[in-house]
Amino acid sequence: MALRIESRPVGDVLVVQCYGRIVAGPEVNTLHAYFGDTRAKYAEIVMQLNQVEFIDSSGLGALVRLMHTSRSKHGDLKLSGVPDGVRRVLEMTNLTKLFEVYDSPEEAITAAYLGSRYSKGLAGDARPRVLCLIDSGDVRALMREVLFSAGYNAVVTGKLEDTKVLLKAMKPKTMVLSAHLQMVDGRTTRQVLQEINPSVEFVVLDEKFAGQDPGESMQNLLGSLGAQKS
Repeated sequence: MALRIESRPVGDVLVVQCYGRIVAGPEVNTLHAYFGDTRAKYAEIVMQLNQVEFIDSSGLGALVRLMHTSRSKHGDLKLSGVPDGVRRVLEMTNLTKLFEVYDSPEEAITAAYLGSRYSKGLAGDARPRVLCLIDSGDVRALMREVLFSAGYNAVVTGKLEDTKVLLKAMKPKTMVLSAHLQMVDGRTTRQVLQEINPSVEFVVLDEKFAGQDPGESMQNLLGSLGAQKS
């Protein structure tokens, strides 16, 4: 079975799901090529291996190379969902001491934010932490840059499930929430998220935020965040 790879960012961590075999030839070439483009910007990577059928020496060497590349950027490559067969290979080659291995991607993501003996730890950023759950991709892109420029450690996502993981991992003081994402399964999003972190404070955007003057709307948002920070 040819190697198939899917990925998605969860905050500043890239979660990579592999399907099939990681073996010498086109499969290993596919793996290296996958990390050779825009994904190269990620230092923290979680490799989800629960759908990997087999890995040979070349495939394991490729993971080692990717791990060293991540650590050279002060990040790490963590493994999750490792099948028994692959785990035995790691044990036989004594590489369980080299890789950080977790049962689930959520645990690995949290470890990335808390930091490890290899990475600096994303939670080590001294800037005020803000987590944003925003429905519009364009607004997410703008908000991330504006908040970074204003001195915030901001993570912006459009998925509630990712928000739950990031809320545990980042432990932000403040959440920015789209007006259109305030309900989930008959409950308010605020209630769902406060069950994870009761102390988090919320800033809810205006329903027409995406169509407002960006200068004025962002200044109002920064004012609200500044009031909570003080």
